[in-house]
Amino acid sequence: MSAQKTRLVVRVVSCDAKVIGTLVGGCRVTVRHRDTGEVLARGVQQGGSGDTEAIMKQPHPRFGTVFGTEGSACYTAELELAEPTPVEVTAEGPLAFPDAAQTASKTTWLIPGEHLEGEGLTLTLHGFIVDLMSPGSAEVFHSGDPLHLEACVKLL
Repeated sequence: MSAQKTRLVVRVVSCDAKVIGTLVGGCRVTVRHRDTGEVLARGVQQGGSGDTEAIMKQPHPRFGTVFGTEGSACYTAELELAEPTPVEVTAEGPLAFPDAAQTASKTTWLIPGEHLEGEGLTLTLHGFIVDLMSPGSAEVFHSGDPLHLEACVKLL
């Protein structure tokens, strides 16, 4: 059997939140052959965080479009497959906040010429981005001094 182009769309989302987009650095996506470990594709998810109404306010219908809206972040791999191929897809991010980085993966089969597009393969990352607002990193404190912390906490 000759190799056929097979597109795989991957969407990395934050648990109970939106798509992890360019604003927070996107996510690194790696597609490996599940059995051999060979890297078949690698790149960075880029784009917007998705449609707030569809993701956060509306029920998610089975087979409906939730994350795959216009401008929503994704990573698209175009693979040359000659036979059904078991793959492991891994995502790591958000890349602009390495201290908050999380990893998720899924395994699936890809069939030559059968594209996985639209919503694509969705991976969910769990966690928070925590930015320390105050005190500043150059401030010095002595034992017994009161300490006031202020942080900005948001979903990945």
